[in-house]
Amino acid sequence: MINTLSRRRINTRTSAGDWTLHEGGPLAICALFVVLIICGVPILQLVLAATGSFSAGVETTLKTFFSAQILTATSNTISVALASTIIAGTIGISLTLILMTVQLRARRLLAFVFILSLMISPQISALAFKTLAGPASPLLKAFGLAPPPGTPNPMLGFGGIVLVMGLQHAPLVAITLAAGLSRVPHSIIEAALLDGAKPLAIFSRILLPLVRPHVASALLLAFVAGVGNFGIPALLGLPVGYMTLPTLIFQKLASFGTNTIAEAALISMLIGIIASIGVIASARLLSRNNVRLQGGDRLAVFINAGRWRVWIEYGLWSFFILTIFIPMMSLLATSIVPAYGMLLRFDTLTLDQYVEVLWRQDITRRAFSNSMIYASFAAIILSIFCMLLAYVLDRRLTRIRSTILALVEMPYALPGVVVGIACILLFARPLPIIGVSIYATKWVILFAYCASFMAIALKPIFAAITSLDRDIEEAALLDGAGLRQRLLSIIMPLILPSLLAGALMVFLIAFNELTVSALLWSAGTETIGVVLLNLEDAGLPTQAAAMAVVSTMVVAILMLVLEVVGDMFPENTLPWRQLSAAQRNK
Repeated sequence: MINTLSRRRINTRTSAGDWTLHEGGPLAICALFVVLIICGVPILQLVLAATGSFSAGVETTLKTFFSAQILTATSNTISVALASTIIAGTIGISLTLILMTVQLRARRLLAFVFILSLMISPQISALAFKTLAGPASPLLKAFGLAPPPGTPNPMLGFGGIVLVMGLQHAPLVAITLAAGLSRVPHSIIEAALLDGAKPLAIFSRILLPLVRPHVASALLLAFVAGVGNFGIPALLGLPVGYMTLPTLIFQKLASFGTNTIAEAALISMLIGIIASIGVIASARLLSRNNVRLQGGDRLAVFINAGRWRVWIEYGLWSFFILTIFIPMMSLLATSIVPAYGMLLRFDTLTLDQYVEVLWRQDITRRAFSNSMIYASFAAIILSIFCMLLAYVLDRRLTRIRSTILALVEMPYALPGVVVGIACILLFARPLPIIGVSIYATKWVILFAYCASFMAIALKPIFAAITSLDRDIEEAALLDGAGLRQRLLSIIMPLILPSLLAGALMVFLIAFNELTVSALLWSAGTETIGVVLLNLEDAGLPTQAAAMAVVSTMVVAILMLVLEVVGDMFPENTLPWRQLSAAQRNK
């Protein structure tokens, strides 16, 4: 029963208009404040620092920008990003069209393996290819295929960086393109088929023109990812002196020279400008997409390959074996020999490297623990906060929703090195009022993770909340339930699958993260990515390979868990399911 006073108050609210506009004001203000602090202030601090450098000495700043070192690194960065984008675009577009239009067996498994290559961190992919090639490769030596001793490793330098980066970013192209293809009405394809159109004509004259904005956007995002990639150039470029802008920042911060922070801020601003152009252009292209889905008329597979199907499947599996399975087997082979370069035989098999990194070495055990803790806390914090943020975006902040969403997307879209430098500038001095500094602590890494991955957690939660029927909540409101009670007893249970999906996706990405933590770590706060890079730099590739194998297994197991419970999540939450979502029309 509700008393007369509460009933009268509720009736007054609902009669005045939409009840969602009369409550949640303090929650909306708090959520907006947190978004501004986490996502906006660090980037603003970076812009102010770069502007301050210009105003303090334009001549000195221009001399820094046009120094031979920065010009070379900028040229290398753009060259690598462009070349890897061509590879990523070719692979991503081709595989997406095949997976979404051709009747194949195990389409879901093929898409899962393809996306797995994106979830494996860049530095692990680079290490896998590095250990695969060259005269010391345990896997090649086991089959007698290793090149002669003294032969340079072909993966070091421009060619190796471009190849690995292109393979790494191909799934990113596929995910973006799949979002556009899924909105193409299948009735258009059926009409073309009835007119006698061949698959190649449908691809060239119907599908690709309809999703042209998504194709261009996907290529731009691959370019942006290439500009900001740190792990691959660090492992395959630094050993031979091939410098890009992210690795240049890393070297400058490691050198502890004069004006290090100022120079790093300027270089990161240069990266941010290049990346922002790509991100803004990508967003504008997607906003011009005119494809409109009518009802449930989604694109479905329409190509019956007949006797060619088995050859297409063989081709896809062969490609994945060459680009994913064999490099990972090389990592495994490197991790079970006593020393890198030794011949892999039954009498040389050993698990000493795993014992070393998991039990003996304090720094590696601490790195696994830190990565697990940082990724877990980031996932928990972001999932809870994004539930509140998504609620107020849907109910209270509708007028500025697009602006807030763009602000949340900004740290994720920008390269991690930009976010890392922004956090250094923000927390290098003690915090105002409380006078406490979190620089060189675990808290600054956790803050950077929350800023970088908030968009990942928000996407499935926001999609779930916007699809909820408000009748249940209105009934609870008429029963006297307050906002907190409705959030805990109604909203959270209904969106729990989406909340868990967002949390697990954040954990997957943060667990092996390197770029941000490479700039923010200090003694005692090492992460898996940082220690793996340090082990490789110290000439201990077998231990680095053991760490890479363990962390990859964690990611693969979590992805399998997501796949098993994937039916609980909203549509298109899991990227590999989006790639294989188009079912054959009956």
